[in-house]
Amino acid sequence: MVKVAIIGGGFMGTTHAKGYKNIGVEIVAIADIDKKAKEDFVKTYNCKGFDSAEEMLKEIYNDIDYVDVCIPTYQHEEMVLLATKYNKHVLSEKPFALTLESVDNMLSATEKAKSIFMIGQVLHFWPEYAKIKEWVEQGIFGEIKLATAVRLGQHPISEWYGDPKKSGGGIYDLHVHDIDFLCYLFGDVDEVYATGKKGKNDSWNFVDSVLRFKNGINATAQAAFGITDNYPFSMNLRIVGDKATAEFSFSAGFNLEDIASSKNSLILYRNGMPPYQEPPSIRDPYEIEVEYFSKCVEENKQPEIVKPKDVKKSIAAILGLIKSLETGKVVKI
Repeated sequence: MVKVAIIGGGFMGTTHAKGYKNIGVEIVAIADIDKKAKEDFVKTYNCKGFDSAEEMLKEIYNDIDYVDVCIPTYQHEEMVLLATKYNKHVLSEKPFALTLESVDNMLSATEKAKSIFMIGQVLHFWPEYAKIKEWVEQGIFGEIKLATAVRLGQHPISEWYGDPKKSGGGIYDLHVHDIDFLCYLFGDVDEVYATGKKGKNDSWNFVDSVLRFKNGINATAQAAFGITDNYPFSMNLRIVGDKATAEFSFSAGFNLEDIASSKNSLILYRNGMPPYQEPPSIRDPYEIEVEYFSKCVEENKQPEIVKPKDVKKSIAAILGLIKSLETGKVVKI
């Protein structure tokens, strides 16, 4: 049985833990500075609890196969490097990091420690997004003319999200999902342009982006990190080609916490054929994600579906978009 220790028992840490419980991965320990979060987690998952990741790994590193990092973005580098200090494999939540320097430090440390390493870009595992990726690779769309992604959500409650030095703001925490997935679909970005408005604490929380890929495909993406109260968390992806068009629409509750009552549909429209509706997915995408990584650890192989060096390119695109927002100019990547 694969064994994991989780750093961070908040929303994402508990989301991963639910997945582990369902797939039979043993949760050995949790580290969280929040006493109540730690105690609740220990009670729910019958594991050891620690106040710090350092304390946890020092005591139980021989009892685990990997570390799952589910804490604020600005702490990712510190925790990934700590895990590699103990020669552990690492799954770290998105966004990868706030700077390319930090990204490179993590890549270097995990390579040196020979760690199996993955960033939790969950859209790669979201069944409807994965199906669109499959259709793109099969050439179903023919020549792709347009690609549009939208993501709208209320601003998270946790205080650190409001500090751009800690979260990067909406362009990092929310927009990165779609920028990364568009890169996953279409490859390297040539240049970017963005317009937007700042929200809380000088963060770029409302963004419209244009990406031109080196293969000639153009794509647009929109994010709102702080939409009107009671507006459901929503996401959309539309691919338009000369042979087919696909559209995925998803509407949930407050920032995915009401995912069980979500409404979603993926429809493929092909010339000369009736529309095809993909059956709605049943499994939690986060469960699929952690199952994939745990199998990589079990089989001692690096992930193929999410490669950290590819995610680095997504962070470079985000940084280019921020530069475009600040200068009003097209930015080469």
